[in-house]
Amino acid sequence: GNIILGAGEALVSCCGITLPPLEAEDADTEHKISCEVIEDEHYYNIDHPMTKEHYISFMAYVTTNGVNLIKLYPEGPAEARFIKRGAGFLYYYCNKHGLFRIKV
Repeated sequence: GNIILGAGEALVSCCGITLPPLEAEDADTEHKISCEVIEDEHYYNIDHPMTKEHYISFMAYVTTNGVNLIKLYPEGPAEARFIKRGAGFLYYYCNKHGLFRIKV
């Protein structure tokens, strides 16, 4: 359940096992995200289960100037708001299907 951010190459291990880096995929229909602009913010919403067994763990808005990460929890909404900071990518992680990204 931990989230690790890196600005370059890293070798990460847990309990003696080296963890492979996650490769982001384009969203499929089950993980399609919607965006609404509200004043100076982007409001992202995913129509996705948020049960203890299957949920979106986080959303992260990544630009050349930084990362804004919001942790999400089971039984909560699969939504987040980010202040508009220019072009970048929105990453989000499904605990069953992996890491997704969209260009924003």
